Amino acid sequence: MNVLKNILSTITAFAIAIFFGLGAVEAQDVVEVVNESEDHAIFAELLEEAELKDLLKQEGPYTVLAPTDEAFEHVEDLETLKEDKERLQTVLVEHLFQGEVAAADVEHARDVNITNGNLEASNGTVHVVDEVLLE
Repeated sequence: MNVLKNILSTITAFAIAIFFGLGAVEAQDVVEVVNESEDHAIFAELLEEAELKDLLKQEGPYTVLAPTDEAFEHVEDLETLKEDKERLQTVLVEHLFQGEVAAADVEHARDVNITNGNLEASNGTVHVVDEVLLE
């Protein structure tokens, strides 16, 4: 009987350690979700260049429309856009919402195609879009 108690105590202690250990892992913020994506290298770079990354690391909540790298390939003047910081910020802000906005609501409001929506982050939501919203 003591062996069974020891085994149960060990299993319980292990389960508690796992439970609390997993609870200690913080969810990624919207910037980290974008940075971790293999399809959003250009968007991540532009957030950095436009100095919006620090803003999006704040508490939020935010909704981010994240155009894929493929979407940026269709932007004819991308290099010119990168050189004009004020215009770059304006274009990127078109992809941001204060508060959490559901994918269906964004599609309706912005007339965009969300290819992967509702990617949860610690401070909001990321929706993947297949186009860049130019002003």
